[in-house]
Amino acid sequence: MKILIILDSESYNYAPVLMGKLIAEAAPAEIHVLIVIAQGGHRENAQAISRQVEMDLGGIKPFLAIEEGVPGAVIGSSLLEERYQLIIVNAERILRLRKTIDIDPILINQSEISLLITQNTKPKIDRILLCTACMENDYSLLMQAAGFAGHIGASVTLLHVFAGAVPSMYTGLEQIDETVEELLQTDTSYARYLRKGVEIFKSNQIESEVKIRRGVPIEEIVRETQIENYDLVVIGASRVKTGLKELLLGNLAIKIVDQVELPVLVVGRRDLES
Repeated sequence: MKILIILDSESYNYAPVLMGKLIAEAAPAEIHVLIVIAQGGHRENAQAISRQVEMDLGGIKPFLAIEEGVPGAVIGSSLLEERYQLIIVNAERILRLRKTIDIDPILINQSEISLLITQNTKPKIDRILLCTACMENDYSLLMQAAGFAGHIGASVTLLHVFAGAVPSMYTGLEQIDETVEELLQTDTSYARYLRKGVEIFKSNQIESEVKIRRGVPIEEIVRETQIENYDLVVIGASRVKTGLKELLLGNLAIKIVDQVELPVLVVGRRDLES
């Protein structure tokens, strides 16, 4: 796996480096660090950050680059020069984009490359919440999530939210949970998908469970992270092809980054293992 960690030169953010280190220690990975100096910025700050990165990565030797210019153009050039499987960036950069009209090249490439957005990063990833839209006959999200979880030794909870009002028979989380086994036995596309997910995780010797909710997806995802102690949320990349600010993550994922106080991995189409 080839990882690109993107940092700004004005202040050092440890979380993306920590997450890169956790992954590289668990799986064969090559870490590249790009420190972007905005026009008029100070190179000495970037050089100090590069030294700190090397210290924090310990025995992992990164490929370090310091580039000055318009951040979007600098990042875009880096993405064209190398074939990365994963980009790691702090949430501040992502959320800042909503307030500007400048379109970061990460936006254009994200549906292909996986993107890990760090916030409130923990020193170990033990539990993953995998939010799935149950795309029938497309199991790439499940397989990539299984590979990732297997490397870092984490368990996975598959969460599927049925959008819409909650029927009276499903009022209360306990009652919904009690129907999971029954629902999984139905001959429906989502049941087949979730059963396949359980098979994939079992074959990779990963502990997993399935949870089903009914309601507004973002509300149920946030609620689940508040009920249980997860370390990482995983979602699939947006397939949106139009709309400037939707190109990065899609509306739902932007809301997840906004409202879930955890790192979020957006899995792209490019295989994390390649």
